[in-house]
Amino acid sequence: MADPHTPYFEDVLAALGDNADRTESFAQYCNDDGERMLAEIFIRLDDDRAGAVGYPHGLGLFWTQTVGWLWMRGTSDGRFSNEQPLVRALVATPASITAAVHSLLTGRTTELPLRGEDASPSTYPALEELTRATS
Repeated sequence: MADPHTPYFEDVLAALGDNADRTESFAQYCNDDGERMLAEIFIRLDDDRAGAVGYPHGLGLFWTQTVGWLWMRGTSDGRFSNEQPLVRALVATPASITAAVHSLLTGRTTELPLRGEDASPSTYPALEELTRATS
C-alpha cells in the first residue's frame, strides 16, 4: 500500500515540472517522536534556476501534515536551513505550490507566504484523514 501522501507528492511534482529536481525529491512516512507517524515531502528545486536568482546552493521545499509547506535555502555544506512559510494552506493545491515556487524562482520572496488554496478533501481523502488525525 502506498503512503497516504504519495498521490499528493506526485501531483505537486507534476505541477512543478522542470522546476523540480525529481532525483533529489522524496516522500516518506516515518515515526517522528516514537508515538505518531509523520508524512513528509521534500522537493529540491532546480539548482540552475535557484542559482539564477541568488541561491547558489539551491532551494528546497518541505511539507508535513502538521506544519504545511516551507521553503529553505541550501547551504554550502549541502544542508537546507532558514525555513520560511511557502503557502498558508496546510494541504495546498499543486497550483498554489507552483505559484509560490514561481515567486521564489523570480526573486519575489517578499510575496511569500502565499495564501494558497486548500486542496479538496475528495482529491486526497487519505491525506485529509491524516491531517485531521494530527491536528
